[in-house]
Amino acid sequence: MSRWLPVLLVALTLAVASLFCVVILDEREQGFRTLLNEPEPSVFGISLNQANLVEPGWYLRVPFLHEFYRYERRNLHFHSTPHSLNTVDRTLVDVDYYVIWRIANPQRFFESNRSEAAALQRIDELSYSEVREAVNKHTLRDLLSERRDEVQREIVAGAAASLEPLGVVVVDVRIGGAIYPTANLDRVYERMRTERRRYAMRFRAEGEQQARGIRSQAEGESQVILAGAERESLRLRGEGDAEAARIYADTYGSDPEFYAFVRSLEAYRKSLDRETTLVLSRGSSFLKYLFDPRPPTSPKP
Repeated sequence: MSRWLPVLLVALTLAVASLFCVVILDEREQGFRTLLNEPEPSVFGISLNQANLVEPGWYLRVPFLHEFYRYERRNLHFHSTPHSLNTVDRTLVDVDYYVIWRIANPQRFFESNRSEAAALQRIDELSYSEVREAVNKHTLRDLLSERRDEVQREIVAGAAASLEPLGVVVVDVRIGGAIYPTANLDRVYERMRTERRRYAMRFRAEGEQQARGIRSQAEGESQVILAGAERESLRLRGEGDAEAARIYADTYGSDPEFYAFVRSLEAYRKSLDRETTLVLSRGSSFLKYLFDPRPPTSPKP
């Protein structure tokens, strides 16, 4: 037993030392390692240390020689507080946004930020700058319509360029909401009502103008139709009068006495009604057929 004791002590010592000399990174992690506080010291051009540890695995860490920093490999999220910003049409809105980002270069991230808390502050500042610039160039309608995606793409491009020197990749930036500040709601509602009234007046004026045009066109068409009907009426009346005159003439030529009888009846119809009073002598020719109703005899053929 005494022979194996030194071996066991050595094994135990190595096991305990491995706990301090080996670092394990899983699929969710990446790391940054320095040697004597230098990320990549070299001797005769030969690098003595691998600073960026971006793959999962086992890595050596010698106590008092190496410093080791763990970082997330997964996407991280940052959600801002609402900021009051002016749109291009000078509309004040409260805008909040969230950033999806990832550490792409642990060494650059460490040298720029030292910690994730400091990185979040830088991400907030730079993202806010891009969001503010984009909102200042667009209207509120753009932020609430299908053009919102275009605005967000502009923000992502700007934020990616700003955060790349920090060792950060911007996956996405999204505007969470764009609403009017509570203090401005009354003024906004009044402006909306005024705008709706202006639209209503314009539409009403356009409708009245169209109605006048339709009425004018209808009146013109009705005049044309009435004039055509009047011409047709005069033509038919003239044809009827001509036909009546022809019939009268034929009748007069064949039977003058019967013609005189018919003309007298027509005169009675036109002259005598309930409101007409005639004072005539009994011998008046006008009353001939009233007192002698026998119809005239037509001459034998």
